[in-house]
Amino acid sequence: MTQPGSTDQPLAHLRAVVFTQAVAGAFTTKLLADMGAEVIQIESLTRPDPIRGGFPPQLSGTYPDNLPGDRPYNRNANFNSLNTNKLGITLDLGHQEAKEIFLDLVRISDIVAENFAPRVMPNFGLDYESLRQVNPSVIMLRMPAFGCYGPYSQYMGNGGTTEPMSGISSLLGYDGGPPINSGVMHTDPVAGMFGFASLLIAIHHRNRTGEGQIIDLSQQETSIHLISGQVMEFGMTGETPSRQGNRDRNMAPHGNFPCQGDDSWIAIAVRSNEEWRRLGAIIGDDDLAADPRFADLAGRLEHVEELERIVAHWTRDKEAESITTRLQEEGIPSAPVLKTREVFKNPQLDARGFFESVDHPETGAFLHLGAPWRLSGIPARTRTPAPGIGQHSVQVLSNLLGIPMGEIDDLVNKGITGDTPNLDG
Repeated sequence: MTQPGSTDQPLAHLRAVVFTQAVAGAFTTKLLADMGAEVIQIESLTRPDPIRGGFPPQLSGTYPDNLPGDRPYNRNANFNSLNTNKLGITLDLGHQEAKEIFLDLVRISDIVAENFAPRVMPNFGLDYESLRQVNPSVIMLRMPAFGCYGPYSQYMGNGGTTEPMSGISSLLGYDGGPPINSGVMHTDPVAGMFGFASLLIAIHHRNRTGEGQIIDLSQQETSIHLISGQVMEFGMTGETPSRQGNRDRNMAPHGNFPCQGDDSWIAIAVRSNEEWRRLGAIIGDDDLAADPRFADLAGRLEHVEELERIVAHWTRDKEAESITTRLQEEGIPSAPVLKTREVFKNPQLDARGFFESVDHPETGAFLHLGAPWRLSGIPARTRTPAPGIGQHSVQVLSNLLGIPMGEIDDLVNKGITGDTPNLDG
């Protein structure tokens, strides 16, 4: 069987059978797979992972050369970037046979993970207590948008809804303007990191005690950690923090400033009066350091619009990288605002080998994100591309569970497994 698991990785001794989909859950189990765990991703032919992209006739996705191809569900960049190193099988849990197969997988696995709405797994009769009956030491991770209990627990959600429900969106936007979403659903990967960390803690606990456990992770609650300072501020003062755009109450100037070129910007953050004096010297305006309006943080914040106009006038006809180098030499935090295409060429990421070329059988080779850490003795790496839908069904059912090919063929004929979606049900 094609084996994404790797014996030289720290989690190579683990097997996870997962229903994780979209971004948050898929990222959690991708991190497991990156560290060597054998991750068996389960989908249904009648309800594939939505992040596989659109299906004919309404196609939606990012495909090589903008061509969906005959099997667009295997070519979408979003899915293929989040599911490397995994095995992919299909099982329709609406059939009793599929439930029995799933429980057989649970018997020989360490982890079950899912990010459905809380009602889904119990409705299938596959809640934690049912899984414990076949594997008492199993660790189950559940990570719905709002947790498994409480008045909102049955609400469906994703990064676009947990972000405003966490309070983050109320802080995004400009003074006097409306709240906005970030537009990138960054709460999804944050929840994924929390999910991965919680699994590591549960594994450590099981290694010491032999006990499994259920993890109830709310994506809303993990997101609130991103604004913990503002939450504490309200608790201590009773005042709701206001929207500030790119400004900061403890630094000025602090923001993105236009540079030479098409939509080119530099981020600059001045943390102290001394850094402001150094910035004034770099700008070449001797009057700035002596200007009483800007002598201290309180003054710079009071006159922030004029301050930003002065800095922007200086940056506007200069190249972002060259300004960054000059400011960094003087100890002033700064960085160019990179476009996506520029990230691929960033010398820092190149030096660390962050991007890896992964050759997918239905898309060809493209650069993928590597593991977000470096371990000196056991480097994580991308070993296999994301699976096509149901790609490993026959191999997993035959090799791991010993199901005869005749029975597997029968499962395919019934639509319980296979490698071709059936969106008509």
